[in-house]
Amino acid sequence: MVQRGWQVATAALMASLLAGCVQLNEEQQRAALLSELDGSLAQLQVNLRQLERRMDQLTEDKSCQQDQHCKVLAKGVRPCGGPEQFLTYSVLTTDETMLLHTSEQFSQLRQRQHQRLGTVSTCELLLEPVASCQQQSCTLQEQDFASR
Repeated sequence: MVQRGWQVATAALMASLLAGCVQLNEEQQRAALLSELDGSLAQLQVNLRQLERRMDQLTEDKSCQQDQHCKVLAKGVRPCGGPEQFLTYSVLTTDETMLLHTSEQFSQLRQRQHQRLGTVSTCELLLEPVASCQQQSCTLQEQDFASR
């Protein structure tokens, strides 16, 4: 009976020691992640914000006269693939070369961010909307799924 008590006590002690090791590992992981967030991941986030602001500036003026003046651009990348969202812009007022270059840089950095953080998503596919000129401004129109 005494030996059984020692076995239980030893098992409890081992379990608490192991639990302490797991918590220590989690704390170490948290500290490593925080220091990384203060470093390279933080810089990655800053770069993404700058590129996103640049795309917003480039597409701010959506002036148009007809539908052909409006285009759709896939923005970013989801962890499972496909764009995060779509932007519309006017070919009359947008430096298309600069916009496409900025968008490509943004997508590459977003992909790197997903890989570094191990980001997951629902893997849903976004249908590309149609750009049209409404009241002399480019807008996005959702496509009817049945018409695809």
